[in-house]
Amino acid sequence: MRKPKNKLSRALKRELISLSVILVLLLSLFIYLIIPEKEDEFENIGTIPLIKLVLLNGCGYSGIASDVKEYLLKDENSRFDIIAWRNVDRNKFIYTKSLIVVKKADEEKLGYLMKKTGIKRRIYATNKNSIEDFQIILGKDYQYYFSQE
Repeated sequence: MRKPKNKLSRALKRELISLSVILVLLLSLFIYLIIPEKEDEFENIGTIPLIKLVLLNGCGYSGIASDVKEYLLKDENSRFDIIAWRNVDRNKFIYTKSLIVVKKADEEKLGYLMKKTGIKRRIYATNKNSIEDFQIILGKDYQYYFSQE
């Protein structure tokens, strides 16, 4: 009978494998118990106050702001109060990308709006006298965010 090439006996190899498995299981248990699951930030949607929005058609396609308004309000749990929807000023339809204009800096509302719409682009034009919390300027990519599937 030939001797194994390495110097570890079979019994020692089994013990090392068993110990490794036990360590992996303990580490997994530790991670599961210590690191909590990330909760949905908006699990209790009632805690988010109504978000006053203005929808601006920046892409030039007729009726888009009205369609997006209907899309956002179709969910009965919607936290949106859409106070106006219209074309951008002076009919300058130059927006290829949709974006959020932050009028009142409320990070909780902004996070909710970004999560619900999927729009990540934002600019800050804060104004404490503004009626709306945010404006959404609809660019030519609006269908990516507001498709009627």
